[in-house]
Amino acid sequence: MSAAEHGSRPEPPVGDTPPAQLGDEALSAELRALDDYQHGPGGGRAVPWEILRQIGNRRGALTREQTRREHERAKAARAAAEHERLLARQARTRIGRRDADGRRPVAVDGRPCGQVWRSGHGRDWWCLVDGAQQRTLWGSQWEAADAVVQAVDAREAAAVQRQRRAAAPPGWVAAAAGEVFEVLDVVRLAGPENGPAWGRPWRVTGREEHRDGRVSFRLELADVDRPSEGTVLFGDRLPRFARPSATALAELPPAPFRVLHPEEYTERRLLNVGDELSSLSRVEGCAEAARRALVLLAGVEEGRSADPAADMGEIAGLAEELARIVSDPAHPDAWSGRYDRANAEHAARWARRASGRFAEGGRALAKEYREWLHQPH
Repeated sequence: MSAAEHGSRPEPPVGDTPPAQLGDEALSAELRALDDYQHGPGGGRAVPWEILRQIGNRRGALTREQTRREHERAKAARAAAEHERLLARQARTRIGRRDADGRRPVAVDGRPCGQVWRSGHGRDWWCLVDGAQQRTLWGSQWEAADAVVQAVDAREAAAVQRQRRAAAPPGWVAAAAGEVFEVLDVVRLAGPENGPAWGRPWRVTGREEHRDGRVSFRLELADVDRPSEGTVLFGDRLPRFARPSATALAELPPAPFRVLHPEEYTERRLLNVGDELSSLSRVEGCAEAARRALVLLAGVEEGRSADPAADMGEIAGLAEELARIVSDPAHPDAWSGRYDRANAEHAARWARRASGRFAEGGRALAKEYREWLHQPH
């Protein structure tokens, strides 16, 4: 298809050299040229379908060859790295003379660690390490000895991991056997067997006794200002845990107001205010004001608010504005409008009441929160 048949558009840069015969740079350059031709000025819909098919077929062949080469390079890199590790293990290995039973002792890093010997059929090799026999399907005593080295390394790595799990992380103290945690405790739990030795800090935010006699604990992440996830643990299978030192605890955000003073949190009905605002945030025309009120409410709940009384007052004002919005006679659904207005009025009344209680003082903010809020962040 000539350029004359398609106006001033030049011929597509579709090469005819098999991709396997192209060098890496030439292959990449042709892929770039195809993209520039198709997506550059005048590309897209302006390119005839027949040419798009040619470009697609060629791009597919080039991409497959490029992917194959990348896989081969990655495979070769893995093989070279494994060969280096094998040479390093062999440098640490010494195979001794055959004893009366036909077995050769194996020393790793100068320490006797096992034995290797050939099977009765004279083909396979066996090794003995930690009292267990292993059969190696290769025909080399060095490969059998390498199995001994790998077993020794795995045993030592497991011992190091056990030591790490036995010791608490820096700045933390491992809890005594049988010790349990209580509400407001900050803890770090022992990690899974194949994972990190210790997990992130958690704060115990609740404790519940169940009918079957079991006890469950609710936990939230303690190293973030506003926890976004939590977990529940049952008391009959509590993991090992560590408690923070005074220094480690000071580096974490303090407990939220809703956790420190649950009675006051309930009395001020902040949860109800949040529920009403959340429902209003989905009403047409109310999203912006409702979301701003929810952000202010989150700051009060989590203790980030420097003046909770003023913030709750602003939330009340926003809720009153929402009540005016949904009271508009032009509201498309009169029944929904009455329901949304009731929600907004409830939120405004409860927020105004909470603002007054915060203004009265008392347990408006915990002492540690006031200190934390005045620190540079």
